[in-house]
Order: sequence, then structure tokens, then C-alpha cells
Amino acid sequence: MRILIANDDGIDARGIAALVNVLKDEYEVYVAAPHRQRSAYSHSVTYFARHRQAWHRKIEGTADAWAIDATPADCVYYGCFAFMKELPDLIISGINHGENLSTDCIYSGTVGAASEGIIIGVPAMAVSLCSYTSSDFEAAAQAAKELIPYYMRDPHRLEYMLNVNVHSTAKGRDQGYKVTVTEGERNYQKPVQVVKQNDGSMLLVCDDVPMTTNHMINTVEGDVTAVKQGYISITPMDNDITHHEQIQNMKGYEYIPF
Repeated sequence: MRILIANDDGIDARGIAALVNVLKDEYEVYVAAPHRQRSAYSHSVTYFARHRQAWHRKIEGTADAWAIDATPADCVYYGCFAFMKELPDLIISGINHGENLSTDCIYSGTVGAASEGIIIGVPAMAVSLCSYTSSDFEAAAQAAKELIPYYMRDPHRLEYMLNVNVHSTAKGRDQGYKVTVTEGERNYQKPVQVVKQNDGSMLLVCDDVPMTTNHMINTVEGDVTAVKQGYISITPMDNDITHHEQIQNMKGYEYIPF
């Protein structure tokens, strides 16, 4: 089975190395990842608008690897259609250094790369280690490996991607897996300093303040709560962004006169 690994932390990130190391003995592994840090690029793509540069990289344990001057979603596209002779059977995006929970998924380049896989018809999962200080990527890589056979034998796997968030301690893997929904809304508001520059421009400086989550579900079925309780959160996600419950409530819009 062919697996394409991408990420948003860049091709030299330890999360990629951990995934390759865990998967290399059982799978044919490829890597197509940004040549530098591209976090919070969401699902932005440039492949239809401009030319990009790429470089071959030697990564032990891979069948081939490429560093690309592009967004995470771009890298998945180029890996599939520019470099690999056959489409991969699975795309794994990560392992991200830091969580992708709740509305993080809107901003996340890790999630964006995985959702590009679903668009082009390849099963995909995004994997994140829920810590910015821990470097226990092996536990997250093992969790991803354990999920592969379950996901790949699901006949509906092309209808959704997996968003996997692994607790940052060994206890997280002992606690087990929990299927979750995205929970609450993150509060990303930060004070912004406007610093005037000598050339007349303005430098916008965002202060680093702790992030909170509002409107919590407060049940273990929510991704934030599940991770706090030590579980590995698995959230099925698709690209349908329609608010279906609102459709009937908006029928009156159809009678607005021109």
C-alpha cells in the first residue's frame, strides 16, 4: 500500500520523521511537504495560479520525497499528480506539532492537506500531537498506524477524512480512542499593537495570549474534552460546509422580490 505523507510544519519537521520511521517497514512511503514552515495556511492552494519550485530530498525509509515551495494542500496535489506514478492509497498529513481541535481545523494547514486528499479521491487523515512542548511523536505515529486498517476497510472512507488528535503523554494512548465531534469555538482574539515605521508603513504585532474555547459541549464526545481527559480524539470530517438545519428556515428568502 502506498502512503503519501504531507504536513504544514515543513519537510524537516520531526513529525514526518516519526511517521516515516513507524510506517516504512509495512508500507511504501512517499513524502511531499513544504520546504519551510507553512502552519495556518488552511486549504489555500496556488497550483492553478502560479508555478512552484520543488527539490528531491533523501529521507531514509521513503520510496521518494520532495520539498516543495508551496502550501500544504498544494503539496498533496503535486505529490499525487506531478511526482507519484500512481495515486497513493492513503494520505497522512502530520504529525502536527500542536493540537488541531475545534475551530483550529478552519485555520489548520494539516487539516487542509488532508481535505485536499478527499477532494481528489484519496482517503486521508490529519494527525496532531496535542502539545507544543512534548516531542513524543512516536506515540502519535503509532496511533496513526493503528488506525490505518480500520479506516482503509471502511467502504465509506472516501466520504470523509479523519482528524486525529493524540494526547501529549503516554497516558493518552493507554486511555484509548474516542470518536468525537468538533467542540465549541476557539477564541483567537489577541491584542494588536500598531507600530509606525519610518517608511510610513505600519507594523502589526499580535501579542501572544492563552487561547480559550467557548461554547463547550463538556462531554467526552467533544474533541477538546476528550483530549483533556486523556483520550485520542478521532473526528470524521467532510467538505460539506452547508448549514443543513438552516435550509428550511430560509425558504422565505426565495420570495424576496427583485
